[in-house]
Amino acid sequence: MRARDARLIVLALALAGGFAGEAAGAGKADRIFVNGRIWTGDPQKPWAEALAIRGTAILAVGSTREVARLAEKATDVVDLKGRFACPGFGDAHVGLMSGSLGLDAVDLAGAVTQEGIRQRIASYAKANPEAPWVVGRGWSYAAFPGGLPEKAALDAVVSDRPAFLVSYDGHTGWANSPALLAAGITRSAKDPPGGVVVRDANGEPTGALKEEPAMAAVRRLIPPPTPDRKVRALKRGLDLAASHGLTTVHDLALSADDVDVFERVSRESGLKVRIVSALPLPKDPTPEALSNLTELRGRTRGPRWRIGAVMGFVDGVVESRTAAFFEPYPGGGVGLLNWAETALDRAVAAIDKLGFQVALHAVGDKAVDVALTAFERASRTHGPSGRRHRVEHLEVARPQDLARFAALGVVASTQPPFAYPDRNHFEAYLPALGPERGARALAFKSVDDARVVQAFGSNWPVCSLSVLRGIHTAVTRTTAEGTPAGGWEQTQRLTVEAALRHYTRDVAFAGLEEAGLGVLAPGKAADLVVLSADITAGPPERLLEAKVLLTVLGGQDTYRAKGF
Repeated sequence: MRARDARLIVLALALAGGFAGEAAGAGKADRIFVNGRIWTGDPQKPWAEALAIRGTAILAVGSTREVARLAEKATDVVDLKGRFACPGFGDAHVGLMSGSLGLDAVDLAGAVTQEGIRQRIASYAKANPEAPWVVGRGWSYAAFPGGLPEKAALDAVVSDRPAFLVSYDGHTGWANSPALLAAGITRSAKDPPGGVVVRDANGEPTGALKEEPAMAAVRRLIPPPTPDRKVRALKRGLDLAASHGLTTVHDLALSADDVDVFERVSRESGLKVRIVSALPLPKDPTPEALSNLTELRGRTRGPRWRIGAVMGFVDGVVESRTAAFFEPYPGGGVGLLNWAETALDRAVAAIDKLGFQVALHAVGDKAVDVALTAFERASRTHGPSGRRHRVEHLEVARPQDLARFAALGVVASTQPPFAYPDRNHFEAYLPALGPERGARALAFKSVDDARVVQAFGSNWPVCSLSVLRGIHTAVTRTTAEGTPAGGWEQTQRLTVEAALRHYTRDVAFAGLEEAGLGVLAPGKAADLVVLSADITAGPPERLLEAKVLLTVLGGQDTYRAKGF
């Protein structure tokens, strides 16, 4: 912790080492962290005891004795007392606004039974009688017979007003009867392109709506949050991110309507996390659409927030069987492609020409192939771009496609929490894939072995922002309770240092920010996190026991745990 005696210790070390003249001179550190176990992420110098900060950048990294020479009377000294520190964590895939707004909606994450889900919905409805709609997210497919909820169960809890709850992955909605009626979703309603209204044997809508085109009929009726509510929510979301040690996030769900909200938060309180945002990939890349993207990019080139990418959805998700595969699902169907391949190729090429990075959600092996093909064709048209296009999720890829990633310089943006082997994983996810595909799903080690740059994230609010929980899953492939023994598909386990690299240096690379972020080295941004335990040593349980004690962004604290 910061203390006068720690400062005196450092100055004494400086004097003992013959650094008295330098310690009193100009160009010294504003802040020094000493006596730590610091994983720098720099392959040339992976470990250190201390680091010095001047302004917003790292001045020096080395031993406590070496760094002490940069101390002077006004230097703020933080004695780590042997604690672990590393580069600030990054998250390569979040939905900042939806996650932030969801913090005051029904939270069904972790509710694994129908009764638990009903209790949470009922409690929220009772506590918010003035709310015109009951909304939230987080239910898992495995909680319901057949993998999908029905309106009758929701009607039994909320019948006095519309209710709409989205699945944990964000790709399936659950509506009660008042919501369906308000949206005009009846027996005679047709499925929209790219979406599915689930029906019973008599053709009656069950209340489950697959993919955004189907959910949109309900979503558009929900009263939109005011700008003031969005500002409050975004501030709360950024506070939460900082508390998990995050200093950078890639927000892949920015709406053009929310640009003013982000700018306002930046003006009013400053951003506690660096943000790289992506706007939606336009289905029809008209000159007007492309001009709008370019104009918004020009407005947001600040030191802590910029728009540099666009995001498109090639397919859906496994549990609802909308992820696109070459081979059918057990029981039939190959999923849904949200784009005609020629249309995707045209859109990607148009965006690539403007110098944007393109991120494509692709879960199934067919979707991954389609995404990579679009990138290949853009590269042939415009030459190697160096823009590091990305495939988001990459849950099930053919082995031969991993070599295409490396050849094209495409980043694999993956999410360790997706491999958490809980009930939903074994009862909904793997049965939908079938044994062969299930065995090669979420193959993080295979991606590394193919020498593909892999950036880790959470897909918040789909999963928790906790990086430590994500690392635990990547390293053990077990639940917090240690099941299954040895881990699910244990050959895909990673080392802690590999997972740390994917959450730090590789996130910076994926955001084209490696020149200034991702490692602790002189000249880099002073973004770091201090943990209560050395997560690289000891049993895997230490990963779940460790706490974030301090998060530092550009040399300034954005989160400090009580008592530190």
